[in-house]
Amino acid sequence: MIKKNYKKRIVFGLGSNLGDRLENLNRSVYLMEEKLELSDIKSSEVFQNKAMLLADSPPEWDMDFFNIAISADIDLQKFNPEKILEIIKNIEKEIGREARQRWAPREIDIDILLIEDLKIHINCKLTVPHPGLFKRDFFIKTVTEIEEALLKKLR
Repeated sequence: MIKKNYKKRIVFGLGSNLGDRLENLNRSVYLMEEKLELSDIKSSEVFQNKAMLLADSPPEWDMDFFNIAISADIDLQKFNPEKILEIIKNIEKEIGREARQRWAPREIDIDILLIEDLKIHINCKLTVPHPGLFKRDFFIKTVTEIEEALLKKLR
Protein backbone atom coordinates (compact mmCIF):
# COMPACT_ATOMS: atom_id res chain seq x y z
CA MET A 1 0.00 0.00 0.00
CA ILE A 2 1.33 3.42 -0.94
CA LYS A 3 1.07 5.96 1.83
CA LYS A 4 0.27 9.48 0.70
CA ASN A 5 2.46 12.24 2.14
CA TYR A 6 0.48 15.15 3.54
CA LYS A 7 3.53 16.97 4.88
CA LYS A 8 4.02 20.51 3.64
CA ARG A 9 6.55 23.19 4.43
CA ILE A 10 4.98 25.94 6.54
CA VAL A 11 6.50 29.29 7.50
CA PHE A 12 5.43 31.30 10.53
CA GLY A 13 6.32 34.86 11.46
CA LEU A 14 6.65 35.59 15.18
CA GLY A 15 7.04 38.95 16.88
CA SER A 16 7.16 40.29 20.42
CA ASN A 17 7.50 43.78 21.87
CA LEU A 18 6.23 43.30 25.43
CA GLY A 19 7.81 41.48 28.34
CA ASP A 20 10.84 39.24 27.86
CA ARG A 21 10.79 39.30 24.07
CA LEU A 22 13.36 36.54 23.52
CA GLU A 23 11.69 34.25 26.06
CA ASN A 24 8.30 34.90 24.43
CA LEU A 25 9.72 33.89 21.04
CA ASN A 26 11.57 30.83 22.35
CA ARG A 27 8.61 29.57 24.36
CA SER A 28 6.28 30.06 21.39
CA VAL A 29 8.52 28.01 19.11
CA TYR A 30 8.72 25.25 21.72
CA LEU A 31 4.92 25.16 22.12
CA MET A 32 4.35 25.25 18.36
CA GLU A 33 6.74 22.34 17.84
CA GLU A 34 4.94 20.36 20.53
CA LYS A 35 1.30 21.17 19.73
CA LEU A 36 1.58 21.17 15.93
CA GLU A 37 4.02 18.23 15.81
CA LEU A 38 6.42 20.25 13.67
CA SER A 39 9.53 18.58 12.28
CA ASP A 40 12.70 19.73 10.51
CA ILE A 41 12.43 23.20 12.07
CA LYS A 42 14.56 26.08 10.84
CA SER A 43 14.68 29.43 12.60
CA SER A 44 15.94 32.78 11.38
CA GLU A 45 18.09 35.07 13.42
CA VAL A 46 16.24 37.59 15.58
CA PHE A 47 15.49 40.78 13.68
CA GLN A 48 14.85 43.93 15.72
CA ASN A 49 12.61 46.53 14.14
CA LYS A 50 10.38 49.45 14.94
CA ALA A 51 6.72 48.80 15.69
CA MET A 52 4.29 49.42 12.84
CA LEU A 53 2.02 52.13 14.17
CA LEU A 54 -0.79 54.31 12.96
CA ALA A 55 -0.11 58.06 12.91
CA ASP A 56 -2.28 58.74 15.96
CA SER A 57 -1.00 55.81 18.08
CA PRO A 58 -0.02 56.61 21.67
CA PRO A 59 3.74 57.29 22.00
CA GLU A 60 4.07 54.53 24.63
CA TRP A 61 3.23 51.98 21.93
CA ASP A 62 6.49 52.81 20.13
CA MET A 63 8.45 49.79 21.38
CA ASP A 64 10.79 47.78 19.18
CA PHE A 65 9.79 44.30 18.12
CA PHE A 66 11.94 41.20 18.04
CA ASN A 67 10.90 39.16 15.00
CA ILE A 68 11.82 35.72 13.72
CA ALA A 69 10.54 33.36 11.05
CA ILE A 70 10.43 29.63 11.53
CA SER A 71 9.79 26.99 8.92
CA ALA A 72 8.91 23.36 9.48
CA ASP A 73 7.20 20.35 8.03
CA ILE A 74 3.59 19.89 9.14
CA ASP A 75 1.01 17.19 8.45
CA LEU A 76 -1.91 19.00 6.78
CA GLN A 77 -4.13 15.96 7.08
CA LYS A 78 -3.80 16.13 10.85
CA PHE A 79 -3.68 19.94 11.10
CA ASN A 80 -5.70 21.79 8.47
CA PRO A 81 -5.02 25.55 8.15
CA GLU A 82 -7.98 26.54 10.36
CA LYS A 83 -6.81 24.13 13.08
CA ILE A 84 -3.27 25.55 12.82
CA LEU A 85 -4.68 29.06 13.27
CA GLU A 86 -6.72 27.96 16.29
CA ILE A 87 -3.67 26.36 17.90
CA ILE A 88 -1.37 29.37 17.36
CA LYS A 89 -4.02 31.72 18.78
CA ASN A 90 -4.20 29.50 21.88
CA ILE A 91 -0.40 29.57 22.13
CA GLU A 92 -0.49 33.38 22.00
CA LYS A 93 -2.89 33.34 24.96
CA GLU A 94 -0.73 30.81 26.82
CA ILE A 95 2.30 33.10 26.39
CA GLY A 96 0.25 35.91 27.92
CA ARG A 97 -1.16 37.86 24.99
CA GLU A 98 -4.18 39.87 26.04
CA ALA A 99 -6.93 41.34 23.90
CA ARG A 100 -5.93 44.93 23.09
CA GLN A 101 -6.50 47.50 20.40
CA ARG A 102 -5.14 46.72 16.97
CA TRP A 103 -1.48 47.81 16.61
CA ALA A 104 -1.03 47.90 20.42
CA PRO A 105 2.10 46.29 21.89
CA ARG A 106 1.85 42.55 22.41
CA GLU A 107 3.64 39.77 24.19
CA ILE A 108 3.55 37.59 21.09
CA ASP A 109 2.11 37.67 17.60
CA ILE A 110 2.23 34.51 15.48
CA ASP A 111 1.27 34.63 11.80
CA ILE A 112 1.06 31.90 9.18
CA LEU A 113 3.11 33.43 6.36
CA LEU A 114 2.97 30.64 3.79
CA ILE A 115 2.35 26.94 3.31
CA GLU A 116 4.47 25.95 0.30
CA ASP A 117 2.57 27.06 -2.81
CA LEU A 118 -0.93 26.84 -1.31
CA LYS A 119 -3.32 29.75 -1.65
CA ILE A 120 -5.98 29.90 1.06
CA HIS A 121 -8.66 32.44 1.78
CA ILE A 122 -11.22 31.75 4.50
CA ASN A 123 -13.48 34.80 4.88
CA CYS A 124 -11.73 37.45 6.99
CA LYS A 125 -10.24 34.72 9.17
CA LEU A 126 -7.21 33.47 7.26
CA THR A 127 -5.31 34.34 4.09
CA VAL A 128 -2.22 32.40 3.01
CA PRO A 129 0.22 33.63 1.82
CA HIS A 130 -0.03 36.36 4.44
CA PRO A 131 -1.19 39.62 2.74
CA GLY A 132 1.75 41.53 4.25
CA LEU A 133 4.41 38.98 3.31
CA PHE A 134 6.03 41.11 0.59
CA LYS A 135 5.18 44.45 2.22
CA ARG A 136 6.98 44.06 5.54
CA ASP A 137 10.75 44.17 5.66
CA PHE A 138 10.96 41.95 8.74
CA PHE A 139 8.95 39.21 6.98
CA ILE A 140 11.08 39.36 3.84
CA LYS A 141 14.42 39.36 5.69
CA THR A 142 13.61 36.56 8.12
CA VAL A 143 11.89 34.29 5.58
CA THR A 144 14.64 34.82 2.98
CA GLU A 145 17.18 33.67 5.55
CA ILE A 146 15.54 30.26 6.01
CA GLU A 147 13.34 29.58 2.95
CA GLU A 148 14.51 31.75 0.09
CA ALA A 149 13.44 29.24 -2.57
CA LEU A 150 9.86 29.07 -1.24
CA LEU A 151 9.67 32.85 -1.17
CA LYS A 152 10.94 33.15 -4.76
CA LYS A 153 8.27 30.69 -5.97
CA LEU A 154 5.56 33.06 -4.69
CA ARG A 155 6.87 36.21 -6.38
